[in-house]
Amino acid sequence: MELSVKYDAAVDEYIRRILLNNLSPRTVENYKKVLWKFGDFLRGNDSFGDMFDAVESWRDSLSENGAKPSTVRQYLTTLKIFFDRATRRSFPKNIRFAENPVDDDMFPKVVKRPYEEILTDEQVVMLYRNDPPARFPLWPRNFAMLQLLLNEKIRNAELLDLRLSDLDFVHHELTVQSGKGRKFRVVDMTELTEQAIAQYLDSGIRPAYLGDDEYLFGTTAAHEKGMVNTRSGAEKWHRGTGTWLSNVIERTVKAITGTENVRSHDLRHIGARVCLNAGQSMEELQGQLGHSSITTTAIYADRLLQRRRRESAKAVLAARDAAAEELKRRAVPEQTVIPFPA
Repeated sequence: MELSVKYDAAVDEYIRRILLNNLSPRTVENYKKVLWKFGDFLRGNDSFGDMFDAVESWRDSLSENGAKPSTVRQYLTTLKIFFDRATRRSFPKNIRFAENPVDDDMFPKVVKRPYEEILTDEQVVMLYRNDPPARFPLWPRNFAMLQLLLNEKIRNAELLDLRLSDLDFVHHELTVQSGKGRKFRVVDMTELTEQAIAQYLDSGIRPAYLGDDEYLFGTTAAHEKGMVNTRSGAEKWHRGTGTWLSNVIERTVKAITGTENVRSHDLRHIGARVCLNAGQSMEELQGQLGHSSITTTAIYADRLLQRRRRESAKAVLAARDAAAEELKRRAVPEQTVIPFPA
């Protein structure tokens, strides 16, 4: 059996099995995309002697075509998980692989900065200021998304899935309807986030004809699915992609702080670090982040810093509260200024 034929059959069986494991549809789709990418490469180069050579060649082609080391690692990790399942004795014998061809030595080395070094506390404070950089016409949208990622520490997909109806301005909460692992949770909203969202809604960037049950943030870029409704022009508003969000946040953070390559997901880590060092308990932070294990929370929050940095973290949160008051003060009367209890 040719490698590509055997691989395609094994992928079909693998997908069938993971669909029985209650994984989120988005996770399954992400797995499919990576496995299909490798399948396309394999079918286009079906002269490999073995699967090890094929995987190594694919890795090299990804790098040569400009893929970031982190992306290559992500793809190889997905492929390694697949082959781990496809080598088990429970897998059908005719499409079972004798060994996992994804070797640990294939993974490119990615040097990660500690989360206290990605942005300084002074730069985090800069992200709280409602001071739009030049040539940012969609600033209210970008600013609101920044605050949700940094203050509420929600995941990228959770932000993209938010509907206006998920926000409770009376009780100052937002609801994550389907977080990682399809988990439901409620997160407190900070005053700055609420005021930023109010500014965004008043800006008109989100079309007025959209209902409360439609996406809070979206884009009008061409898209073949996810159309909202059939009203004039409304079909253009749809959920953004993870790449779209990452690009928006990366450009915005660079414009504000001058620091490049700050990912949208980094803000979740940075927000966790600041709150932990400002005195939030690990258990409370775990609930906010939506982690099943507190061990994961400890990784996200990095580590407790020395006393001087802990005092600095408290000052960061004080600056956030001051920024919320300033945004409220500057709001014109017709804007949707959301009251927040003392």
